[in-house]
Amino acid sequence: MDGEERKRGIEDLATALRALVSASDAFDEALGKVLGLNPTDVRCVDLLDKHGRMTAGALADLAGLSTGAVTFLLDRLESAGFVSRVRDIDDRRRVLVELVPMAKSQISELHAGLFEAWRVSAERFSASDLRRVIAFVIEGTKVYEAQLPILWSQIPESGNGSRTAAGRVAIREALKSQARAEAHEQLEKAARKLHAKANGLRQKATGR
Repeated sequence: MDGEERKRGIEDLATALRALVSASDAFDEALGKVLGLNPTDVRCVDLLDKHGRMTAGALADLAGLSTGAVTFLLDRLESAGFVSRVRDIDDRRRVLVELVPMAKSQISELHAGLFEAWRVSAERFSASDLRRVIAFVIEGTKVYEAQLPILWSQIPESGNGSRTAAGRVAIREALKSQARAEAHEQLEKAARKLHAKANGLRQKATGR
């Protein structure tokens, strides 16, 4: 592939990716309307579906929302029957949030057609091709995440302080939020593993 052909290929790839992201956004919008949820609700439901039970603070960091906004959002989702708040059996002071089984089932059913279509599409590619596609998608996710603080730094100046200073603050806060989200996710995973191990030990001890 010569330089000009590669340049055109990269441009075509960028166009195709934008179309894919737009189609994904449209799907999520339609999903939200079916479920009676707004886009932020859909994102938080998706995060809970992906990561499982977590604290409200962890969800706030993953979604890039304030704790106050997440509290209001969870109140709404709980009233609508999508999530429930439960006490952590290992630390009764901690409150965890999880999708209720009916919500998980409904979301799974609504995604069934999409997942089957993806499976059929993937059949056209070899295993090595799929590994390359997966690697590219993972890298693309990192590219999007890296661009977030840069984009946030372009928020127009408001009130006192320069736009440059506001940009630096936005970048710092974005990086802190990302680090907190990753730390929360790792802690949640570790806690779930410890919880499962403790349950296993209790079952062995009681003979059940």
